[in-house]
Amino acid sequence: MRRHWGDVEAAVSPVLLPRYSQAVRRIVTLLCIWWLALGCARTASELLRFGMTTDEATAIFGTSMSYVARGRDSEIYAVRAPAPIPGVYPPWVEERLYLQFRQGRLTGWKNEWDARKFWF
Repeated sequence: MRRHWGDVEAAVSPVLLPRYSQAVRRIVTLLCIWWLALGCARTASELLRFGMTTDEATAIFGTSMSYVARGRDSEIYAVRAPAPIPGVYPPWVEERLYLQFRQGRLTGWKNEWDARKFWF
């Protein structure tokens, strides 16, 4: 049975609409939390600690670090890897991590994500 709700003819009772939308909102919220917990929060940069040496940082990533620049008393290295985003083909999004070392010890880092441009 179809009912009229304002100017719109509704196939679902207006009494059920608020319950339905709340359930949908709850499911969407839980799916978003699950997606974020799956891969976006799990990066190798979580294993970094202030005061590490360049050898310890290299061991975490399993790849060599590229030398980027040298400041007055600091050196900056970069590590490139596919970004850990679930549901995205890895070569499309790249994660760059810049590591700053002073006197041979890790003093800071910064993550950057770069999406590959499409050919069309």
